This record gives sequence, C-alpha cells and structure tokens, in this order.
Amino acid sequence: MPVLMLSLLCALATVARPAPVASTSSSEPAQHEELTLLFHGALQLSQALNGVYKTTEAQLTEAGDSLGLYGQALGLLGQEVSQGQDAAQELRASLLEMQAHADKQSHIVWALRGHVQRQRQEMVAQQQQLRQIQERLHMAALPA
Repeated sequence: MPVLMLSLLCALATVARPAPVASTSSSEPAQHEELTLLFHGALQLSQALNGVYKTTEAQLTEAGDSLGLYGQALGLLGQEVSQGQDAAQELRASLLEMQAHADKQSHIVWALRGHVQRQRQEMVAQQQQLRQIQERLHMAALPA
C-alpha cells in the first residue's frame, strides 16, 4: 500500500511540473494553481489512506492477538474437558468395581443366612431329640 501511494505521488509530481512554454499566457498561473491544488489533494488523500492503513493494520494485529488468546483459552478448556472425561471414566470404573464387590458380598451374606437358618433348624431338631432322649431316660429311671 505505501508503494502505491509513493507511485501516485511521483506520478503527480511529474505531471505537476510546468512544461516550458515560450509564450507566457494568462492561463499559466491558473494551471499552476490547479496543479498545486491537485497535488495538495493527492497529498491529503495519501495521508488519509496511510492513516487508514495504519489503523487497519493495528486492528488486524489486535484481532490476531485476541484470536491467539482465544485459541489458547480453547486449548486449555479442551484439556480440562479431556481431564474431566478421564476422571469420569475412572469414577465409572471404580463404581462398577464397587458394585461388583457389593454384589459378591451380598451373595455371601445371602448364602450365610441360609446356612445359619439351616443350622438353627438342625439345632431345634437336635434339641427336640435331646428332650425326647431325656424323657425316655427319665421314664426308664422311674421305679415301676
């Protein structure tokens, strides 16, 4: 862009040079004034364009920096999400392991309850047999 402005200024400068004329006429000062105004307008235009260029360049640099920061923030968020997913997966695995252990313990408790219930039934039956034996012994020991 600066090269284009410089080229434009050089072109205007070559056009703005008064051509050597043998006769001096009354229109020469008017042409010189018009060229001066044209050159001044071109200079103002180039300064305005240069200002726009610098402003745009600064805005693009700032936007690029912001975009870079947003990219870094997204990268960090992505890492956190990934870590969260990993932690959730580990929790699921731990919960499944704990559930399997609890199921195994529940089965063991169920089996033990059944065993205890059978032992109680056997004990009640044995106590009943013991009473019957004691009654027979008691009856046999009585004088007839």
